[in-house]
Amino acid sequence: MLKHLFAIAKFITQHPLTRDNKVKALMNFVRWQIGSRLIAKQVVVPWVEDAKFITGRGETGLTGNIYTGFMEYEDMVFLLHALQDDEIFVDVGANVGAFSILAAKVVKSTAIAFEPLPETVERLKDQMQINRLSDMVSVRNNGVGDKNGSLFFTNNNDTINKVSLEGGDNTTKVDVVTLDDVLEKNQKYFFKIDVEGYEHNVIEGGKNILSSPNTAAVITELNGSGEEFGRSDDEIHDQLLALNFIAVRYDPQTRTLKKLDSYNKDGGNTIYIKDLNGISSRCKAAPKRVVHTAGGVQI
Repeated sequence: MLKHLFAIAKFITQHPLTRDNKVKALMNFVRWQIGSRLIAKQVVVPWVEDAKFITGRGETGLTGNIYTGFMEYEDMVFLLHALQDDEIFVDVGANVGAFSILAAKVVKSTAIAFEPLPETVERLKDQMQINRLSDMVSVRNNGVGDKNGSLFFTNNNDTINKVSLEGGDNTTKVDVVTLDDVLEKNQKYFFKIDVEGYEHNVIEGGKNILSSPNTAAVITELNGSGEEFGRSDDEIHDQLLALNFIAVRYDPQTRTLKKLDSYNKDGGNTIYIKDLNGISSRCKAAPKRVVHTAGGVQI
């Protein structure tokens, strides 16, 4: 328990939006831990601009945004700065929809959110309803892979539920689709792919869409979890390079992109884009957004 609390405290105090006010950020964490136990029900949290989310005790995929503004800082702010309102944001492995909220409510992009587990889909729909996004975000109760069919998914691991090759207890059988089969070819797209190691299969099933010049960016997780499915991070990285992407890091404060020789090896997400100059211009030109959960900072 102490090790877990230390890890959370380190995450909060080293976060770029809380470094100048570490004590206040830690107090926000303490207040939330106490308040969520006393209230014992979900609450609505104002987040960015007029976007909000519903969360409660144990909702680890969202509560980090209460403490720091953005749980996935670089990737979430990149989305806010780089996504255009005429692009479709495709959220593969949406969970409860944090990225889809930012895309649709703040940027005003339409979105397609794929989430395999029925219980999580209901929570995802609640997030869209509280933000009045039911007409902006198409929620799909599907897994995504390299072929149409069905797969078993674990159902008791919160934000890290994943494909289960063996099935069995604590799994749910879900219909699976490919991106190339369900997405229209002539649209503009911007992707987030977070499927706990199944990224190679998702990309394989979306090669036509992803290789199109109309696909601007992919934010994807590379943290070694693909090894369970026989795929290394290096393979997935090379797979995206073959589709004409380049890997970059984004600095939200300076709004600058840096080309990488490899993927982000810090264990988090990697951002892939095709047009370095074009995406750089987008980021520079994007309006500042007010982040309520970071004390009203604009970024």
